[in-house]
Amino acid sequence: MNDIASIDDFLAKSLRTVRAGNLAPWKMDGSVNWETVWNRIEYHGIAFLLNAQANRLTTWPEGLMERMAEEARLIALWETTHHHCVSKVLDGLSKTGVEATVMKGTALAYSLHEEPATRRRGDTDLLVQPKDQERTRAVLQKLGWYRKDDPHGLYYQEGWLHDAAGFFVHSIDLHWEPSDRPVLQSILPLSEFFDDRRPVPKLHPAAYRPHPALMILHATINQKWHALHGYHSESGRLTSPRRLIWSVDLDLLCQSMADTDWQKLEAHCDAHGVGALVAEALRGMQIDLGNRVPEASLAKFEERPLDPTIAAYFANPDSLSQFWIDVKKARSLRQKASLVITRAFPPRAHLVEKYPASAKWPTAFLQGRLLIETAGRVVRKVGSR
Repeated sequence: MNDIASIDDFLAKSLRTVRAGNLAPWKMDGSVNWETVWNRIEYHGIAFLLNAQANRLTTWPEGLMERMAEEARLIALWETTHHHCVSKVLDGLSKTGVEATVMKGTALAYSLHEEPATRRRGDTDLLVQPKDQERTRAVLQKLGWYRKDDPHGLYYQEGWLHDAAGFFVHSIDLHWEPSDRPVLQSILPLSEFFDDRRPVPKLHPAAYRPHPALMILHATINQKWHALHGYHSESGRLTSPRRLIWSVDLDLLCQSMADTDWQKLEAHCDAHGVGALVAEALRGMQIDLGNRVPEASLAKFEERPLDPTIAAYFANPDSLSQFWIDVKKARSLRQKASLVITRAFPPRAHLVEKYPASAKWPTAFLQGRLLIETAGRVVRKVGSR
């Protein structure tokens, strides 16, 4: 087992232990310094959670404990200011008559985690109906939010930023589809994110989240995507099958599920051929945390074959291959054209990010370089068949 794998295994066991209310001793050998362990704690998003259990980590290195405590203080401050900014947006949307659904990290933080700051994240994902885009933008602008240059590939969402009292720049990802990828929109239908929603009063009286079965499926897709394409952390873009905070999310979601909720999840997986993905995610959570989920449900998820298109989509992390599958699954010619144009002509900010050594080039030159490289990849791909 390499150092990273052994550290991840140690952190998973420690997390299981402290969540059960027991002492978790330090068991890393002397060849691994605590700074390396800290990098994995940061990647897994569990600094606040472990710091809250500091009385059960009494033999851990003092420097590591101090680093986690400092991080926890920053996370708590971020959470306070982020909550203030986002709740004002939700209030404004409610008064304007816009229905919004809070997704992913923020929905989990304020509905299932005992302390919202435990669910470390960098933004809030907010879903509105396509017809409400302009009204939502107007509310954001009125409250001092401003658009950012979205990175390449964002077709059905856009980023908004807000400066909070000089401390942080907060971010909202505004969505009008639950997934940015057409192939995934078929298994994450927009309408279902507004059906049978659950209130999130800890966030705001007008805050709602999706049905828990849908949240498990969304979390599964999100985890699978990042397992292929990596996750950005302070140490750069890293990849691994799971982050431990995602396993905690799945555990809390499973604990919140009634029998009828499991039945709803089973029916959805049957209808869309994604049971195998859900089973993979839940089995992973069990490996990390040791918690059980209904074996009958897992068996039903696993006995159904994965939809061939979804299987092909996640079989290869190559973005160009996935892009062509998205184009094929687009719902209309207009949607297909929009995908192609957006990919072929991304904003300058993306081009500079992709080619930092050529940041001073004119946009047209950067654009030409991208088109030539993309054409070369297509030719090589066709030639390899």
